[in-house]
Amino acid sequence: MVKLTQRQEKLLTALAESGVGLSLKDLEGLMKVSRRTIYREFADLKLYLQSQGVAITNENGLYRLTGQVAKLDGVFEDEVAKQELTTAKRESILACQLLLAGQATKIISLALSLKVSEGTIQRDLTKLERSLSQYDLHVIKQKGVGVYIEGNEAKRRQVLTGILLNELNEYYFLRYVQKGEEVAQFKHLFLDAINPQIFRQVYQGLSQTILPVVELNSDRQMIQLILIATISIKRAQLGKHPHASKTKDNLRYLAKVYEFFATLDGSLRAKLTTDEALFIASQIHLRDYSEQQFDLNEDQEWPLTLKVRQFVLDVSKDFGWNFQRNPDFFKRLTRHILNLEKNSHDRLPNVQIETLQTLTTKYQGLYNSIMKCWPQNFELRLVIPEYQLILLYFANEYTNRRYLQDLAALIVCENGIGTANILASRLKKELPEIKRVSITHLAVLGQVDLQQYDLILSTLELPGFPREYQLVSPLLLNDEVKRLKDYLANYHRPDYGQVKTSLVKHKNALKKLSQMKAYLDLSLKLITQTQVHKVANQGSDLGASVEETLAHIPGEIINNKEEVTLALLRRINLAPIGIPDTNLALLHTSDAGVNQCYFGIYELAHPIKMLGMDREEMQVSRYTLMVAPKEVTDLEQKVLGIISSSIVMNSENTNVFETGTSEAVQELLANQLLNEIPKEK
Repeated sequence: MVKLTQRQEKLLTALAESGVGLSLKDLEGLMKVSRRTIYREFADLKLYLQSQGVAITNENGLYRLTGQVAKLDGVFEDEVAKQELTTAKRESILACQLLLAGQATKIISLALSLKVSEGTIQRDLTKLERSLSQYDLHVIKQKGVGVYIEGNEAKRRQVLTGILLNELNEYYFLRYVQKGEEVAQFKHLFLDAINPQIFRQVYQGLSQTILPVVELNSDRQMIQLILIATISIKRAQLGKHPHASKTKDNLRYLAKVYEFFATLDGSLRAKLTTDEALFIASQIHLRDYSEQQFDLNEDQEWPLTLKVRQFVLDVSKDFGWNFQRNPDFFKRLTRHILNLEKNSHDRLPNVQIETLQTLTTKYQGLYNSIMKCWPQNFELRLVIPEYQLILLYFANEYTNRRYLQDLAALIVCENGIGTANILASRLKKELPEIKRVSITHLAVLGQVDLQQYDLILSTLELPGFPREYQLVSPLLLNDEVKRLKDYLANYHRPDYGQVKTSLVKHKNALKKLSQMKAYLDLSLKLITQTQVHKVANQGSDLGASVEETLAHIPGEIINNKEEVTLALLRRINLAPIGIPDTNLALLHTSDAGVNQCYFGIYELAHPIKMLGMDREEMQVSRYTLMVAPKEVTDLEQKVLGIISSSIVMNSENTNVFETGTSEAVQELLANQLLNEIPKEK
């Protein structure tokens, strides 16, 4: 018997269930592989399918199976069984059955339906009890009666929706509710308790009444509404209703909800109460982007506002820097935390996001303060990437150029009188961020505490001077003013405790010089390669855009473009890559198909919708592409890390990557890499 790969089984299952057929674009999206890979799988399957009396046919661009397709039933059953028999899947099925049930269920009945022992069900119930307790839902076992879940009805429905959303294949689900295509997934135990036709009827009713008047961020939110409405109907039929209060937010949707109820069959709407209507209205409000106001004076958000204020205060005290000065920062952070709480069942995966990891290393102290202060103010438990996203907001604020407004400058001249005063006057006029200017002359320069100054200017050369200084004329000419402004634009106040006050004799000087040369050579090579490229994408298929992008990268950099394409698509599917509040995404990977490190920026002719790292849908018009070999040297890791972290270091940097020219990006990277030249430890 021919043994098919998991991908081949999945491909055949999709084609068999599709009914009218699937386009190549459909298959690429479903299989998460390139068009070339799909063609290769077709070729590999050809002989096997011929032996079964089956063929893959292409009619008007739609691929489907023809012939004795029934002979492949074993393949399809194996594929479904593989999906159902994992421990995690079984535990989710058990949770759904109990959350949907209107009365106690015998443990033996659960064991029989899931084809496991009663002992296995008992162990699963113990795990389920721990998981549900954080939502104030409790697993109750009564001897001779059975097991059931007790707790708040609204939370019960929301948890059930979250589980179903994670377990259902969104692609299959939408094809079913929109086109009525029968798919094997609706034979799945998740949906046994609900007639699949109800999902179609709910979708059609929502499409006629609710969906045209609300603005949803994604298909995922539409699926959430279909699920929550269907679950509400099922629970109402069992006589289980939530308690819901009238608010100005849910009342604005109430009339539309009643219109939706009117589209349902009489048997479905018979037990739908006012509380049910208010509950569904509140769920619509949570997902209607057009109605999400972030006015910090709104009563409904005032409790959260107070928590965020205290959180920012606590981080400020713990880290030792005032984050309370910028209302815009506070508003953006509050909006982000509000989204976290509203979408608590649609969380960011707990996987490493490379750029955020580099940022964490750079601002380790600030990150530690955030992790320490968060649980003191919020009950919501975050995963590491969610903490890192909050760090992104704080780090942007910390590096905000507006706060470099109290700089001190030292002017060094031959006698400290006359011309130096002219220079001081010009300096204050042209650079108002410099609040304190001191003048000294060479004779007493050795007695000056250089740590007190951010900027040192001199009208004469100072050989062997231990600090960086700017050589200027007493009149401070216009080109010198521009040079000083550029310097301050990239200035970061150093740790003065590390500044050497005398010339140091280096150990292993030749070795260090060689290491510095290698660092500069690699930096210059990557910067020179960095260009903003145009991508003439025709639609919203990011995979096709990635393929086109890699096609133009020289073979000496990437030796296996198909393999690297798959690696990048896997990275896209692993976790969101969009930077919040921008039109920029980060597409980075390391793979054996890469020969040399590479960094570039790609501008899309047509923006693509995708999820940001904060799980909000965004329009991406540019993405950065960074690829590296599977094994990189410490030096390559360091340089790539500096480039990666510079993208999100502050909002000014991010804006350059989002909108800047090739030259602007190269200049920014050159400054970042020069500032990080390896120093003797």
